[in-house]
Amino acid sequence: MGLIRRLSTLTAVATFLLIVVGGAVRVSGSGLGCPDWPTCNGQIIPPLVLQPAIEYAHRFVAVLVSILVVLAAGLAWSRFRQYGWIVVPTILAIFLLALQIALGALTVWLELTPGLVSAHLDTALALFATVMITAAAAYWVTESDRGFRLDGFGALAIATTLLAYVLQVVGAFISESNAAYACPAWPLCGTGLQLPSDGASALNLLHRVMSAVLVALVVALVVRVRRARPGEKALGSLLYAGVALLAAQIVIGAAVVIWRIPPATALLHLTVASLFWADLIAVTMLTCFPRVSVLATDPSKELRDLIRAYLNLTKPRIVVLLLITTFGGMVIAARGLPSFGLILATMLGGACAAGGANAINCYIDRDIDQLMHRTQKRSLPQGRVPPRGALLFGLALGALSFLVLTLWANLLSAILALAGLLFYVFIYTRILKRTTPQNIVIGGAAGAMPPMVGWAAVTGRLDLVALYMFAVIFFWTPPHFWALSLLTAQDYARANVPMLPLVAGEDETRRQIFLYSVLLVAVTMLLVSGRAMGFLYLVAALGLGGGLIYYAAKLLRDGSRARARQLFMYSNIYLALLFLAMALDRTIASSLF
Repeated sequence: MGLIRRLSTLTAVATFLLIVVGGAVRVSGSGLGCPDWPTCNGQIIPPLVLQPAIEYAHRFVAVLVSILVVLAAGLAWSRFRQYGWIVVPTILAIFLLALQIALGALTVWLELTPGLVSAHLDTALALFATVMITAAAAYWVTESDRGFRLDGFGALAIATTLLAYVLQVVGAFISESNAAYACPAWPLCGTGLQLPSDGASALNLLHRVMSAVLVALVVALVVRVRRARPGEKALGSLLYAGVALLAAQIVIGAAVVIWRIPPATALLHLTVASLFWADLIAVTMLTCFPRVSVLATDPSKELRDLIRAYLNLTKPRIVVLLLITTFGGMVIAARGLPSFGLILATMLGGACAAGGANAINCYIDRDIDQLMHRTQKRSLPQGRVPPRGALLFGLALGALSFLVLTLWANLLSAILALAGLLFYVFIYTRILKRTTPQNIVIGGAAGAMPPMVGWAAVTGRLDLVALYMFAVIFFWTPPHFWALSLLTAQDYARANVPMLPLVAGEDETRRQIFLYSVLLVAVTMLLVSGRAMGFLYLVAALGLGGGLIYYAAKLLRDGSRARARQLFMYSNIYLALLFLAMALDRTIASSLF
């Protein structure tokens, strides 16, 4: 069995190399470097000139693949006929190889007809699939405790793999027909928000929509793997590798369109796509051939649990909301999308600053977190992370944030992010939280820093618009957190934290929530009166603000937990949509005027 495993793996690697070299032929314009076939300029060995050498390298790898495919088929037929999943793919590979050779010859003779070029690549990908199936079967199907089973999880994997192939077929045709830039923006056409206007741009949009569906299917596989096959370490590892490859592929595809990066990037796009394709085939084989007795525990589970425990310290849901406002501040400052590198650096730096502040907050509040039902399941009260580890983790994230923002954004954004961290840790957590019912009001300054960080990262300075965004979040914080405190008042009582409902009573808290909601809506109008925002934002701010006041008024009349929960949930949506409205208003106004 070792021989067929080694031979099938070598064949798969050689076929992958064949696809990559074929892509190099395409991006270097070497397709007619050898204008005849099977010789090159009438010679068996071509002259050492770049384009003929690249094309000849492609043919040389094709010969190597041909030899390996035939050897694998012969070995499978002679020794492993009892394993259909090894024999059948190797026989099919021979037929695909013959078709591939014929298409290669026709492609040269007919001088690179786009349809033939894309068909040539499509056949190569199908050939790659057969040799990958053979290799996967040699490693897994031949194990005594595995048997074929097609359940919902396996069907999902098969559907994902087939969609990935169709996506590559469409992508190959787009590339070979020179329609890659028919949609000059991303994610849609035109300015990035328009629908396609012709067949080429419609094909581009179809490719992007299929990519989005593929992402959804891959996410569904990742979600289901823990429930369907919790003990299969190889399956989980392959899926997570596939997620990384898919993410890289999407970034490359978007970058090609948005920043018009060099055509050679198409080769990287093809390489990553082929690796992802191979990964999906391996995943599908493992899902259809599960172990008969799956281990109850995964050997890597302890490491994953530790990673999740440290991630829990960062309070990811809070970080996501803060990053939305950071990104909004960047788009508003740039009146459109800033460069991808700046977005990545600022979002990473902002996430590290927020996560570090939250981790240090967990370290300081570990004594009261274990008393509150809402926080008892956090990592420190559960003992999943040592206190010193949480503190060092938070400090490391804070330092990383300052470094990333200083190096790849600017010093002002780094200072603002650090100021937000220090204010949250020392002013709010250490001083205000346990001493005054106004803790949330003053402490809201820390949560209001992210849009200023985003603004400073783009402009390198602060001005009135950035301060307005700061004010919006500052005045949003009290009604948001006081609604939460109405739901968790007993928790705060057990921890002896003087939240407003405990000190002033729930009736007064509801009145304060209503008054701050009205004040917040008034503050949002400052952006219009100062001519920083236009009509689109005005309509959105009034509509969203009206909703906030409506829920606050209902809570004022009806002090039930249900009303408090409604206001709390709406306040999250309110802030996200308000910043989206700001970004759209500035972007659209910039594009129109």
